[in-house]
Amino acid sequence: MKILPDTNVLIYDTIEDSMHHEDAVKIIDSASELIIPSIVVYEYIWVMLKKLNLDINFVRLKVLEYLEDPRTSHVLENMNILQYALTMLKEDKRNYKYVNDYVILSVAKYFKAYLATFDKELKIIAQNKGLKVIP
Repeated sequence: MKILPDTNVLIYDTIEDSMHHEDAVKIIDSASELIIPSIVVYEYIWVMLKKLNLDINFVRLKVLEYLEDPRTSHVLENMNILQYALTMLKEDKRNYKYVNDYVILSVAKYFKAYLATFDKELKIIAQNKGLKVIP
């Protein structure tokens, strides 16, 4: 299964005492292909360093672990993906603070990937856009 893990899935996969750790591990392990957009990488780094105050060397190793996984396709969002994200954001009349989520949705749609997220609001938006969502 081709999966685009939202940032929270990578965080829960990394942090062993997190509430969704086991589910996140299953999601990552079950993927035949991982689509990881740059926006997810940037969010992951920011949360790990700023919010969780983890060591930068640990964070660097985890980023490399995800991006060097042979199943991973690291996606630099192109103009079509960004335009589609902004179009969806405008159509849904959402606040600009949701732009990262809409970029993630746009990448999932573009690559026909399952969106893996623990964000309940993002799940609803994704399902309304016709995306397959797990868990």
